[in-house]
Amino acid sequence: MKNTAFFLLLFMFSSLTIADPVIVAHRMGAMERDENTLEALKECAALGMKAFETDIHITKDDQLIVTHDGSLKRRCGSEVNVEEMTLEEIRQYKTKEGNPLPTLREILRFLKGKGIAMQLEIKSPPKLERLKKLVEVMVRELKEEEFTGDDLLVISFVPEALKLTREAEDGIKTGLLCSVGDDKAIKLAKENGCSWISADISNATKNFVDKAHKEGFKLALWTIRNKRDNNLARAFEVEAIVTDIPKTLTEAEKK
Repeated sequence: MKNTAFFLLLFMFSSLTIADPVIVAHRMGAMERDENTLEALKECAALGMKAFETDIHITKDDQLIVTHDGSLKRRCGSEVNVEEMTLEEIRQYKTKEGNPLPTLREILRFLKGKGIAMQLEIKSPPKLERLKKLVEVMVRELKEEEFTGDDLLVISFVPEALKLTREAEDGIKTGLLCSVGDDKAIKLAKENGCSWISADISNATKNFVDKAHKEGFKLALWTIRNKRDNNLARAFEVEAIVTDIPKTLTEAEKK
């Protein structure tokens, strides 16, 4: 009886001390709204979302556009590439749902004072000098719009992008994106001064998560699209769940 009571108390204590993971709207909720648009972000804010993930590319005239793909084919139905166009040229296009592609600065200005965190993914241009320019412009805009604190995490699959970001502004937190959760990912994250690792849930294990935690990293798992993966991510006790269905998960939590 004493043993039963002890383990019951231990379970209750553990449940109280393990914080629920933050729900991060991947591409601002890609399966529920017009991804990576200002309209999608407004819907996230109205829903009460505390965090979202988005992506940036650099244009021909050194402007930062919020979009996942380098091409506008999937979103806008046109075979043109962001890096080969000026901002003015890109302004002529709209998504299939009728929304413009926002700039990073437009997103930052909307976020001001709202207390919404952002995971900002750097999409790497094919040439190193363009990646350097992207990071330079990104850091400048983040500083000018006063968005470099705890509400910001810059992420990338490209370690060089994270290294350049920290060299430009040491106070910006960075996270390594990885398709496979393994010792190599932990080593790369450590070498590049990251505080987070964001891993593909389909290739992540509890052992990897525990190892990363022991090394001092916070963990995010992507991309959650169903109840099974959501339950698995929670069982792994990660700090963030990156999902295409943030509204669905948020409403499920309230029940």
